[in-house]
Amino acid sequence: MPQITMGTLTLSPQERPLIAVPLTDADVLSVQTLQAADIAELRIDMFKDLRKPYVKEIFHIFRDKFQGVAVIATCRSKEEGGVADISDEDRAGLFANVIDYADALDIEVESDISPEIGAFVNRLGKTLIASYHNFFQIPDANKLEAVYEQGMQIGATIVKIAATPNTMDDIKRLTAFTLSHDSVVTIAMGEKGMASRVFLPFAGSLFTFAYLETVTAPGQMSVDELRTFYSAFDGEATLLW
Repeated sequence: MPQITMGTLTLSPQERPLIAVPLTDADVLSVQTLQAADIAELRIDMFKDLRKPYVKEIFHIFRDKFQGVAVIATCRSKEEGGVADISDEDRAGLFANVIDYADALDIEVESDISPEIGAFVNRLGKTLIASYHNFFQIPDANKLEAVYEQGMQIGATIVKIAATPNTMDDIKRLTAFTLSHDSVVTIAMGEKGMASRVFLPFAGSLFTFAYLETVTAPGQMSVDELRTFYSAFDGEATLLW
């Protein structure tokens, strides 16, 4: 398996599953510890103020407070499940505004600006995460492969697929996809997919998401809950890929 990094953090190969936590600006200002989290996703679309100086200051504060933690910058439109009503042009500007403080940028792979963002991120030597979200179903195997290929075409280091299972077969299909790809993050959302947040990293998902203060997707578990599961392995997890 090729080594995949995000800033100074090695995502693979790894001895234990890695945990990412989504944070708002209020979280950055209020929390004092990230507990067992390895990665922080700063959700710009959930900030109370989207003016560039304010957004940059929040990233700067995070870097000062939590040195050594890998940072993903994410800004989703409303159509992509985000909070802010923000144009693609403004999103691109915000990404450029914080790139010096981020180790990775996350862009929805089917967004109109994904090729532009991909070229920008790769030019600066950062990690590009190409995301696909489906809040209604887990697509068939052909669609999953198409999403992966689309992500690779825009220069993604990681393709992240978060989708909602309706049956056990859906979860099996997402697990099979995870086992057959090196550079993916996979999540089955919602109550039926909750267990996937624990076991898919053992099938090859590079990291999983848990909440610290703010839940940003259906079925997210807390960092404490995930840490309880993973503590049983104490660095001796048997990863399947």
